[in-house]
Amino acid sequence: MMVIEGDCNEDLEADEGGLIHIYGNLNATIEVKGISEIIITGDAGPQAEIRADGSCHIFIGGRFTGRLHSIDSLKVWIESDFDGILKTGAPHTEIYAGGNFHGEILPAEKGALLGLTVVGFASQHSLNRIKDYNYTQFHASIGISDVAPGLYPQTEYYRRISNRNSYNRWCVRTERQPVE
Repeated sequence: MMVIEGDCNEDLEADEGGLIHIYGNLNATIEVKGISEIIITGDAGPQAEIRADGSCHIFIGGRFTGRLHSIDSLKVWIESDFDGILKTGAPHTEIYAGGNFHGEILPAEKGALLGLTVVGFASQHSLNRIKDYNYTQFHASIGISDVAPGLYPQTEYYRRISNRNSYNRWCVRTERQPVE
């Protein structure tokens, strides 16, 4: 177990997994292998990078603007906005963003199973971009978007990609109203 009181500005490495607890912001690189849990009570800033080789659970108490690269199962809870880049592994990635989503999600190699929950805003364009990576399955629950509430894509033709190996579905709960 590693505990950092305050911001983490030095690179960390945990070859055998374990728990890393940062009471502050992450502004450096963390590399973990094996079964790992990372808790960051503040932001994961633009200089932050997390590389996970093995099953990993991550909690970010603030905003995520850095980079995260996983090659195995990953569960991420971002308490605020998701503005960074996340490369997903296999077999499964689960992401929760308590704020808005303006970041990027893409597979590290081949898209597997991806679940995404965004409490705030996520554009339809950003969701379609994720869909185009041909994840085996991509499901999402979106609080606010720039389209009417409903299930998307709206037809079977668009839910299934041409290679028939990808199934995509997301729910939009509220449409963002234009500012007058």
